[in-house]
Amino acid sequence: MVKFIVAAAILYIGTLILTPFPHYLPPDFARGFLRNKASFFYSSGYFIGFYAHIATAPIGLFLGIVQLSRTIRRSRPAIHRQLGQCYVWIVLIGVAPGGLIMATRSYGGISSQLCFGLISVAMWITTFVAWRRAMLHRYRAHGQWMCRSYTLMCSAIMLRVFSYVISGLTIDHTLAYQISAWLSWVPAMLLLELFFWQVNRQALSATVN
Repeated sequence: MVKFIVAAAILYIGTLILTPFPHYLPPDFARGFLRNKASFFYSSGYFIGFYAHIATAPIGLFLGIVQLSRTIRRSRPAIHRQLGQCYVWIVLIGVAPGGLIMATRSYGGISSQLCFGLISVAMWITTFVAWRRAMLHRYRAHGQWMCRSYTLMCSAIMLRVFSYVISGLTIDHTLAYQISAWLSWVPAMLLLELFFWQVNRQALSATVN
């Protein structure tokens, strides 16, 4: 039940993220995310990262939901592999590099730039390692690294959630955004690592015994 609730939340918020897309082609610099970006959008190459990111990140979000399905992994392994390869390629070529370019111009200054830069680099690395583990048939490790990758992918969802929650507090808007950015992935990654540590410890203990 929890898995379905989480998947539904990702789908819902992911769909909301898509609603401003009509204002991105052509870019509308008078509203929304692109406001005040006209001065560097083309000249700095920001548009390359922006369009690469927004064209691939929604696909990655929706693919990840399907890939988490144990039923598909077991009953349709070929579909799981094909969708997984698609996920890997769009992350390595589009989502992560595009996010890294966008990070250089993030709202909130150096704190946000560092935060989003780390997300992009970590997503690229975790996805690449997950792919390599699959190629070596180390499927337990593959699954764990892919979970790390998708948790970072979902930081886009959590950013919206925390931004909405923190917006109700009487603090500076820039600071609120910076806090939301870090909360969008650091706590989730720490909890995930704690969970994997426990699982791996139990697996090692079972092997030894």
